[in-house]
Amino acid sequence: MSSDPITDTPSAPRLLDRRNTALHFQVNPATIDNWLSRGYIKAYRLDFSRSLFYDLDEIERALKLRGSKMRDGRRRGTKGQVVRLITAKVSAE
Repeated sequence: MSSDPITDTPSAPRLLDRRNTALHFQVNPATIDNWLSRGYIKAYRLDFSRSLFYDLDEIERALKLRGSKMRDGRRRGTKGQVVRLITAKVSAE
């Protein structure tokens, strides 16, 4: 669990299902399955659902620790930080 820097209280985990986790990290959903089977990440089952959920903060930490064994599809800047791509909508006139 991460901590809120303002109140210094633990914040709720950011949980997503497999498909949305894969979209977030720009990888194939099968990659999420591979990371899980290799023990790089954990999955959680919530009481109300039969689906598995993944903690985004936990995966971010695993990516930093595992380095080249675990790669995602996001672009990185010169200092290794994730670069957010901003797409502009162009209207055809």
